[in-house]
Amino acid sequence: MQIYHLSHIDLDGYGCQMVSREIYTRAFASDSLLMFFYNANYGKEVSACLEEIYRQIKYTKAKNPKEKEAHILISDLNLTSDECERLVQSVLELNLNGFQITFELLDHHKSGQECAQTYEWYFLDTKRCATHIVYDTLLTRYGLCDSVRQWLEPMVKMINSVDLWLEEGYAFEFGKVAMRMIVECKELNRFMFDKEDREYKLALLKESAKFLGQEKGEILLDNAILEMKKCFLKGSLLSATLDNLISKYQSELLAQKAESCSIYWKQYRGFLSYSIGNISVLANLFLKNNPQFNFFIDVSARGNVSLRANNACDVSVLAKNYFNGGGHANASGGKIDGFKESFIYDNIKECVQNILKGEEYE
Repeated sequence: MQIYHLSHIDLDGYGCQMVSREIYTRAFASDSLLMFFYNANYGKEVSACLEEIYRQIKYTKAKNPKEKEAHILISDLNLTSDECERLVQSVLELNLNGFQITFELLDHHKSGQECAQTYEWYFLDTKRCATHIVYDTLLTRYGLCDSVRQWLEPMVKMINSVDLWLEEGYAFEFGKVAMRMIVECKELNRFMFDKEDREYKLALLKESAKFLGQEKGEILLDNAILEMKKCFLKGSLLSATLDNLISKYQSELLAQKAESCSIYWKQYRGFLSYSIGNISVLANLFLKNNPQFNFFIDVSARGNVSLRANNACDVSVLAKNYFNGGGHANASGGKIDGFKESFIYDNIKECVQNILKGEEYE
């Protein structure tokens, strides 16, 4: 069985995935379940994620022809009429080609009312947050052991209180802290480290459950967030600063992407990242630990370019000749004219590599 769960990028969205992972992994044997998680904000990201889901379904079946059955769960996102129709048509095409795909949307945003009235698979309830809807739905289908339900259900109630802003609701003050924890959880870039960023947030959510229900639990959680983050990043409260732990952790993750993220300029090899931002510490550490790379380049969603080197090449030449910028030999910047934002890394890589080859960017 394959489960594809697409959800929003706030506390409620990740809460939905916390719930689905706990329930699905206990409802199916580990050797028969494949779970894939995706997160998107509204707009083009939703369509991009859905297209990636269709691609992954085809890829999984190509690897194992017996893997035909899959379920797509969308939560805490209200789709437009066009997005709904595209979803229906895409799944129909897959099923006509031998797949067995089912899908559903569980949401609470009133703006999706028209679609909910049109499609039977579009479930809408404005009186519960999406996490609560997903929990109730999957609990009814599959059940849950008492040991998990004991900590998971209070977390669901807490998220419901803060997401619907029920000030008299269960653990509302705790929810405010949890909501901020997710909003400010930007240590791992979700475009470069999609899986790791999600695991980070879900780990923090699960760890925070131990404070829920305690006296002044919201204060205990507030005080513990820094330590929780450092522990996830392979450190401790007194082992190193958060900045250094983040840089080391990200550098190790980037090294695993050495081949797929390599770009070339003349005889020089560079590493391309997307939307990391503020790369000074990270890029210098990465280049120091990975001397096979001569320069590091990060492109923002707006097309701004940051370049770093470690005395292996002059990135000011790159900045001036290709990105309408300039700077120093080891630290420069610029901008890509007419840059088109994308949520697919390969599109960004193709764009930058074409520029460095002297080809026009379209």
